[in-house]
Amino acid sequence: MADGFGYYQIQAEIGRGGMGIVYRALDTRNEKTVAIKQLILENVDPEKHKEFTERFSREAETASRLTHPNIVKVLDVSDSTESHYYVMEFLEGRSLRQELARKGGKLSPQVFWNVLKQVSEGLSYAHSLNVVHRDIKPDNIFILNDGRVVLTDFGIARIADLEATNITKTGVMLGTLAYVSPEQLQNAKKVDHRADIFSLGVVSYEALSGELPFTGDGIAATIVKIMSQEETPLHIVKPSISDELSAVVSRTLRKKPRDRFRSVREFLREVQNCPDLRELSNTESGPGPESEEIDMFATSVDLQIDESLITTSSGEFNNDPAAIEHAPEAQELENRQMTETVQSAGFSDLARNLKESSHKGLAPVARPPENQRRRLLRRDDRDSSMTRRAGNSAVKSSQEIMAGTYTPIRPKFTIDRVNNEQAFLEPAVVACRSGRIVVADIARRRVSIFSQDGRFISNLVLRPELSNSSTGGGMLTKPSGMDIDERGRIYICDSSDHYVRIFDNQGCFLKEFKNIKGKSSGLQGLAIDSTGLLYVSDADNRALQVFQSDVGIWVREINKGHGEEAFHLPSGITTDRLNRIYVVDYGTSQISIFNKKGSLLRSFGQKGKGKGMFNVPRAVAVDKQDRIYVLDSLNHRIQVFASSGDWLYSFGELGHGPGQFVGPADLCIDTDNNLLFIADKGNKRIQVLEIAFK
Repeated sequence: MADGFGYYQIQAEIGRGGMGIVYRALDTRNEKTVAIKQLILENVDPEKHKEFTERFSREAETASRLTHPNIVKVLDVSDSTESHYYVMEFLEGRSLRQELARKGGKLSPQVFWNVLKQVSEGLSYAHSLNVVHRDIKPDNIFILNDGRVVLTDFGIARIADLEATNITKTGVMLGTLAYVSPEQLQNAKKVDHRADIFSLGVVSYEALSGELPFTGDGIAATIVKIMSQEETPLHIVKPSISDELSAVVSRTLRKKPRDRFRSVREFLREVQNCPDLRELSNTESGPGPESEEIDMFATSVDLQIDESLITTSSGEFNNDPAAIEHAPEAQELENRQMTETVQSAGFSDLARNLKESSHKGLAPVARPPENQRRRLLRRDDRDSSMTRRAGNSAVKSSQEIMAGTYTPIRPKFTIDRVNNEQAFLEPAVVACRSGRIVVADIARRRVSIFSQDGRFISNLVLRPELSNSSTGGGMLTKPSGMDIDERGRIYICDSSDHYVRIFDNQGCFLKEFKNIKGKSSGLQGLAIDSTGLLYVSDADNRALQVFQSDVGIWVREINKGHGEEAFHLPSGITTDRLNRIYVVDYGTSQISIFNKKGSLLRSFGQKGKGKGMFNVPRAVAVDKQDRIYVLDSLNHRIQVFASSGDWLYSFGELGHGPGQFVGPADLCIDTDNNLLFIADKGNKRIQVLEIAFK
């Protein structure tokens, strides 16, 4: 039995971990039962004693500064150089792991909500102090007999802005593997609060379905799944779960931190708004008043990363794995980090194959801070009133208009509801032709067809029964590009693979074909010209691949050049009436125009916020007068250029009203009806605007 605990009388051992033992003890000063965690170094290499002691001291220091009802309370910390321990409140109850075992492996959404809400409150508080837990799992979530839920074991937590130690080496895996985020596997030192959001998403998936989202036969296979494969959607594993809740949980499990929720509270709010919890939402208030402060912390981190997504001021790629968009150089860096991670764990065979297993994510969407959103909501009422009074006048807010070239852009209507329900969670891709609008929602992994006036027609029909289909009959993970040919067939590519799916004019899956030039990452954009040639953006090869759309036969490759002149990250793509090809490169923030033979005609644009400058350009479209519309995502606007590439004007701004956007993701133009469709992703809607030509 241990000794040297001063006032504390040891009663029993209640737990044992990798470097410590937990005892139940009696505080002889007040006769209260407490828990004591002691550092044990008996089986540790003497050369490692200092490292383990520093880590344990850091754990105690971190835990002692966290005072919250949903975080285990630290009562005392030993300052002895001979005995390392700290004293916590004694918890009577059971872990979430034990609770799941009692309930057959899973909980109903209503029951799990009580656990999730309290865990989120505690975790949000820790994040507000820049403390990242990094080991969220059912074993560290404790349900007390009185119903209170407590987060325990901040043993591998770090203070994000103060850590100056080298205890956590790059390549070292901490936390239970099944719950660890991809970035933590790559570089455990450089994770932020979004690693906890990923782990909380894994816990949610498991608690609601009874299964883990990423598991394989052994550690190596599990690592590959966490790093490069998508989970089976929750509503597929358990059909009683709504699409909305499935999509919310799925967003927490995105490979790139920037694609997840900005904060735990934002995740909590989205869960509470799901149909599975609608009755509870009507009887419970939302997150408390401190949510603004915590969301501001999360947003400030997110926006700092967003500003550095593509290039530094010198034009070099930023190699921060938590912030970078996957250029080929970045992919090489990540693969090297992944290889080091796996090699350090002794998985040399896996290391040799990681390059094939990894893939890209989508570009980020910035959202305004919570207090700014509230101001915008108040302003929206005023803006909407002004818009109604203005009738058909153009949307002129934040426009810079060159004399004699102004073309009015007028709000027409918005698509955001279907049968009085929210139509989209993350509308990310939009295409239009012959009076039909097709919208891909990446959160729901669903593609929907609407009429020209915004009336819902149907969802695309998948055919999972087709055994010879490599995409499961048209299933999508992260739709990234879409177009409609002259026969009404719908073509879709996915950023997680190299297949182009083809659906007939009724929306039923026909077949697929593969980009035979593809490597590890997926396709980023797609367009079809009037001759039936199909173009896809292939970021791995820094090129456009050209196919015959009917049969999927590869025709040729189009590139911009070599070295500094080459594409960095070709993404959004479109064609015009003369079959010229327009490509967005959000690696260089440029638009390149090619003739129908594939020769480069001109390029324009650069990174920034001024006229003709872009901060993560995502998509491009051309109207019937050959004016070029570029969606400038992080500047929340559309910029319009002449066919020569000369800047004409901009429209749009950050907000929720007509002609305002939050991280728009895609656009397209119906040249027959002069309509502009914007996938206003952050506002969960499609905005339809009218282009009025003189």
